[in-house]
Amino acid sequence: MRLQFMEETISVKWNNLLDLCTKQTLAQMFRFQDIPPDGDPSSRIQEFQEVLPRLLCCRYWWMAEWRSQQMSFPYWRLYWNRSGKAKVVYNKTIYLEPHRLILIPPNTPFATDIEGSAMDQSQPYSLKGGRVESREMEEKMIGDGTVLHMFIHFTLGYPFDTISPEIFLFEATKDQKQLIHSITEQLIHGRVKFNQPGSLELYSLLFSLLHQIPVDAWRNRILDSRVIRGILHMEENIKEIEIANRTLAEIGGMSVNAYARIFKEQTGYSPRKYLQKMRVEKACNLLHHSDLSIDQIASTCGFSDRYYFTRIFTRTMNISPGVYRKNGVLIN
Repeated sequence: MRLQFMEETISVKWNNLLDLCTKQTLAQMFRFQDIPPDGDPSSRIQEFQEVLPRLLCCRYWWMAEWRSQQMSFPYWRLYWNRSGKAKVVYNKTIYLEPHRLILIPPNTPFATDIEGSAMDQSQPYSLKGGRVESREMEEKMIGDGTVLHMFIHFTLGYPFDTISPEIFLFEATKDQKQLIHSITEQLIHGRVKFNQPGSLELYSLLFSLLHQIPVDAWRNRILDSRVIRGILHMEENIKEIEIANRTLAEIGGMSVNAYARIFKEQTGYSPRKYLQKMRVEKACNLLHHSDLSIDQIASTCGFSDRYYFTRIFTRTMNISPGVYRKNGVLIN
């Protein structure tokens, strides 16, 4: 009798709980007899972090020499090796193998080398290689133990390009290996203009890795929305020679002094210095991934002339634009 009473009590409480949940669900339910003007039936405002991916290059090369004591560039790198004994070093040594993919964020100062290379070890930088031109060539080089290296350079826009320096290592999945096979097939056949399916394969490979980066790696780069809006304005108008602090302050809804103060607190740079840094980083990308002249790059990056550009670039990078391009030719 007591057991039956307990069962009935539990049943009543459970039914009451279900009834309450149903009422709460109904209270949040909306009904529309007309199509919402903007297509979204909800009035809740959502914010998303905008991603602006831009592919700079995608290559599949054989490498006889690949030595650098420090490589630090303002763009992401994806590396995958089909064969050979190449390695990258940043805090630890990582060997590039067929079952591994690595992502290197912008401005990570890493070193590279090929184990057993006969080159002069005192040489700070040396790259000798070329395009893999056929599967037959690929198989022969695999048999010879030659390094076969696929690399993709890209940017994601702010704030994703400001992640802290690191090297992220991933085990390649079956789907990723299929994407790599398709991408290298296109590269072997000399593809220089990727169509929509080919470009989507590249983006699929990149984002399949990016979403695996630990959440904590992104957290230390969350900035005030007013600072973010200013940085995005700089990115969108970087060709303009003059981007005034007053304009940035107005975008942030602040006074000029207050905006300059919060900007430096958040980024470590004044707005003017941050803009200059962005201009130089864009120039680095163009020097490595375009055949634009120095004059054209200076204009594209918002410098008044090539002489001012060369002075600022050399002061920032400790190397002239011409030498920087020569030491990292990736446009062929």
